[in-house]
Amino acid sequence: MRSREREYLDDHEPEQEVVDRVYRFLALVNRHVGGTRATLGRFERLSQTWRPGARITVLDVASGMADVPRALIAWGCERGFDIRVTALDLSTRALNSARRAAPADVHLQFVCGEVGRLPYADGAYDYVTCALFFHHLADEEIVAALKAFDRIAARGIVVNDLVRTRRAYFWIRLFTLPCHPILRNDGPLSVRRALRPNELATLAATTGLPWLSVERHFGHRMTLAGEKID
Repeated sequence: MRSREREYLDDHEPEQEVVDRVYRFLALVNRHVGGTRATLGRFERLSQTWRPGARITVLDVASGMADVPRALIAWGCERGFDIRVTALDLSTRALNSARRAAPADVHLQFVCGEVGRLPYADGAYDYVTCALFFHHLADEEIVAALKAFDRIAARGIVVNDLVRTRRAYFWIRLFTLPCHPILRNDGPLSVRRALRPNELATLAATTGLPWLSVERHFGHRMTLAGEKID
């Protein structure tokens, strides 16, 4: 059963140095254990409908160190697309980490805000995406977030998160053993809080968005994504 216990970082904001260490670890996991690849794989398929050289706007929710947005921008550049990403996060220290992680880029901007109060008009972005965010939310909050994403996204949604399995729990416990105590607590707990693919599909079905589909990926990840039906 999915855990309802809250992670330490859900209710606390440590010193900047600790925040930097936590998000560097998460970026490392995304890069080397399949997280970034899962998101890019979904965008690869969505891009089949884009015209050559198109400018694509993306809102990345709960962006953390903005490693996935930077990877998405680089991926688009390689394929001739002009991808512009707004990295949204509630934590000012997470955004500080993101700004310092790489040189400034005109394709990437940072905004402090929360998913429950997204200050954007209907269809303000082509796509809304997030990674490692939904396991922080209760079921009803996931449904509300998907409805908010649908309102803001003109074209589609890409959600990326952990899959709750015993094997994933074992590996994250092993990976976080040498890490900061916050990661040793929140890493395994994040797996316990995560959904299974059928659970995410069930929640998505309640939103009335039949164009969204769930897929599993390497590294105990899954995506919920799709393109809006005209």
